[in-house]
Amino acid sequence: MSWRNVVIGSPAKLSLRQNHLVIGQKEEVEIPLEDISVIIVETEQALITSSLLDMLAEKDIPLFTCGKSHLPSGLLVSYQGHSRFLKVLKGQLEQTLPFRKNCWRLVVRQKINNQAACLEILGKKGADELRAIATDVRSGDKENRESAAARIYFDSYMPQTTRQEDNCVNAALNYGYSIMRGAVARSLTSYGFLCAVGIHHKNELNSFNLADDFMETLRPVVDLWTARNIEEGQSFTIKDRTALVSLLNSPITIDYTRQSIIRAIDIMSASFSTATSSGDPERLKLPVLDPR
Repeated sequence: MSWRNVVIGSPAKLSLRQNHLVIGQKEEVEIPLEDISVIIVETEQALITSSLLDMLAEKDIPLFTCGKSHLPSGLLVSYQGHSRFLKVLKGQLEQTLPFRKNCWRLVVRQKINNQAACLEILGKKGADELRAIATDVRSGDKENRESAAARIYFDSYMPQTTRQEDNCVNAALNYGYSIMRGAVARSLTSYGFLCAVGIHHKNELNSFNLADDFMETLRPVVDLWTARNIEEGQSFTIKDRTALVSLLNSPITIDYTRQSIIRAIDIMSASFSTATSSGDPERLKLPVLDPR
C-alpha cells in the first residue's frame, strides 16, 4: 500500500524514470510510484514532464498544485475512472431523492458526532450537546441541525477568533480541509462517480460537490490536529503543511476497525457504491473519530 506523501517546496524538475518519480534539484532523488499516496507541488518553479503526469493518472496518484497562499488550487485525478464508468454514472444519476437525503442525514450525523469527539479529546465543553443534536438529524437535514451544531462547536473550539479571520489557525484548517477534499475526490473518481453530482451540495460552478459532501466527516480530524499543533500568532510553515498531508496516513475507525485515513476514504467510497447499487443508504460506512 502507498504510504509516502511528497511535498515539493523549492524549485525542482519532476520526471518519470522506470516507474519512479525523479525529483531533480541540487541532487536527484528517486521514489517508487507504488510508495506514493499524494504529491503536493507548492513551489511556482516546478517543471513536470507530461510522461509523469500520464503515469500519475494511470496509477491514480493525486497531484495537488498550490497558489501563492500555499493553499491547494488544482488537482490532477485520473480521467480513466472505473472500468464500468457508464454503469456507475447511470446508477448515480438514478439515485432517488429519498436515498440522497438519507445519505446526507448519515453524513451530517457522523460529522456532528466527530465534532463532539474532537471537543471531548481537547477537553472542551459542548460534546454532550452536540451528540444530542446528532440524534435529532432527519432526512435531508431540513431543520439544518448541521448549522446549529457548527455554532456550538466553533464557539467552543475557537472562542477567541472566528473562521472568517485571516490567521494561522484558519490557514491550517483551510489547508487540511483542501487535502481531505482532494483525497476524497480522488477516491470517488476511482470508483466511477462523477464528483460534480452531489447528494447535498449542488453548486453548478463546483466540480467536486460529491467530494464536498463526504469530506464533511473528516473536517474534525483536521480541527483536532490544528488545535494540538498550531498556536495563534505563529507562522504556518511548510513543516506544518507537510504534517497535515501526513494526516492521510493517521488512524481512524471505520466499520469497527482501525484504518489509515486514506484507506478509510476508499472504504467510504466503496460503501457508497454498494449503497447506490442496492438503493440502501444504510450500507454507507463513514469515518468515526474515536475519543479514546
